Amino acid sequence: MSKYKNLTANTSQNFILRGLNSIQVGLYILLGAYLIKSSLLGFISDVSLMGMMSIQIIEIMSISVVILVFLFSSLAIYFSSRRNARRSGHKVWNAKSKKHFWLYFLLISVGIILLKIIENLGSIHYLTPAFLIYFSAVLFLLNTKKKKPYYILAGINLFLAALVLLIPSYWYSALTITGAGFLVYGIMVRK
Repeated sequence: MSKYKNLTANTSQNFILRGLNSIQVGLYILLGAYLIKSSLLGFISDVSLMGMMSIQIIEIMSISVVILVFLFSSLAIYFSSRRNARRSGHKVWNAKSKKHFWLYFLLISVGIILLKIIENLGSIHYLTPAFLIYFSAVLFLLNTKKKKPYYILAGINLFLAALVLLIPSYWYSALTITGAGFLVYGIMVRK
C-alpha cells in the first residue's frame, strides 16, 4: 500500500530536468557514447572479439545502446518527477504534464524517424550533428519554464553540431561534452 493516498491536483508541469535526474541523463549519455565508441574501435581491431562480428551486428548493438540511453533517461525523469510530486502531495498527471508528455513523445518519434531517414540515405557522418541539432530543438521546445540553463545546453549542442559537421571524427567528444553538460547542470541544480 502506498503512503500517498490523498494527493491533490496541481497546475504545474511535473516532468522537468533537475538535480539527480539530470545527472542520470548525463551519465547515460556518457556511458552510451563510450559503449558505441568501444564497439566501433573493437570492430576495427584484430585482437578484439568485436572484430569478428559483421558491421550489421555492430550497427544493431549501437542502435540498441541509443534506445537504452533514451529509455533509461526518460524513466529517470519520470520516476524522479513522480517522487517529487508525491512528496509535495500532488498528483503526477495533470493537464500540463499530459500536454508536456505528448509533446515529448511526438518530438522523440519525429526525431527517431528523421535519424532513421538520415541513416538510410547513407549519410552516417551526419547522424551525430543531426542528433545534436534535434536535441537542441527538443530542449528549446520543452523549456516551458524558460530556464536559462536549458537555452545554454541547447546552444552548446548547436555549437557542437556545427563542429562535428566540420570535423566528423569529433562525434565522441561532442557527445561527451553533452553528457558532461547535463552532469554539471544536475550538480548545480540539486532541487
